[in-house]
Amino acid sequence: MQHEITQPCNVFEKNGEVMNAGWARSPVFNYNEADSKMSGRHGERDCYFINNGEVSLYLSVENLGLEFAIKIAVADLKRGGVISDFVVKKLNLIKNELPEAGDSGEFLYSDKRVQLQLTNTPQGRFLKCDFIDFAGIKNLYFNLVLKKNYGDSLNELAPFERNRKYFYLKRFVPKFVAEGVIRVGGLEYTLNEATGRAYFDWTRFSKPRRHNYQRLSADCLIDGVRVSLCLASRVGDNRYGNENCFFTNGSLHKLSNINVRGNTNRLERPFFFRGGTSAVSIEFKPFTVGGKAMLARMGSTAVIFGRLYGELNHLDLGKTLVLDNAQAHLIFTEF
Repeated sequence: MQHEITQPCNVFEKNGEVMNAGWARSPVFNYNEADSKMSGRHGERDCYFINNGEVSLYLSVENLGLEFAIKIAVADLKRGGVISDFVVKKLNLIKNELPEAGDSGEFLYSDKRVQLQLTNTPQGRFLKCDFIDFAGIKNLYFNLVLKKNYGDSLNELAPFERNRKYFYLKRFVPKFVAEGVIRVGGLEYTLNEATGRAYFDWTRFSKPRRHNYQRLSADCLIDGVRVSLCLASRVGDNRYGNENCFFTNGSLHKLSNINVRGNTNRLERPFFFRGGTSAVSIEFKPFTVGGKAMLARMGSTAVIFGRLYGELNHLDLGKTLVLDNAQAHLIFTEF
């Protein structure tokens, strides 16, 4: 049963357990980490996806116990092709803290190859990166401003059934427009507010074991309407809901469980997503280059770029939403 939370509440009770679990349309869950009895064992992941129909930029910054990682992929959606690279620091004793507040805070990282700056403001985000010898062949530079628009977000909180001190907290925010520049070697891409869109995927967790996770996402314009999609497997106690939803012009439409059919050993082949009584009927078809899926591999993460075919039906819409030829991506990761 999916339980919608409408009033602000703390993630942790005084005993460190997660008792008030469910999902919400706004960030009502106060992440009071100091009350957690798993302090020092929390994982963090901030993930951005920016695109304008010509280029897509994937950026993920992760603190996973004693491992810290930055993963970046740039996909040229017109010419075909992906270039990616990642930095991993093992046994990292100095934790690189990510901003907890959505409207303030800054993250800075610098080493011999990478300089990355992420800044949160009440109006949006600033992302700036210099990555020398990106993928071993080119330099990467981007300087982007993400402006926040009005709209819902998906907020999901789930404990673990056997030990409620373990938890999974998710925030999916597809309400940014993007402007700025991305340069990879001799190629330069310019983004503006009219065509540039961005979502932010924020995750905090403490888990007893590693999990395989996958998410189908899209953030595109269909007949002048911004449509964002999140169909994901997740961790924690599934009694309290799931991450499955889509947005139209900033309004959240919640979905129930989704059945996924595909072959992870043949990533160039389509994946199929079905749910409800014809509520979800989608095919994700990867772009291919030379017969192989257009994808980026970054350590334990793979991002596949492609298109959607099919439709969504929801009582709130009052009509069928056709997704044919909408750009999308499928993410596989382990954490």
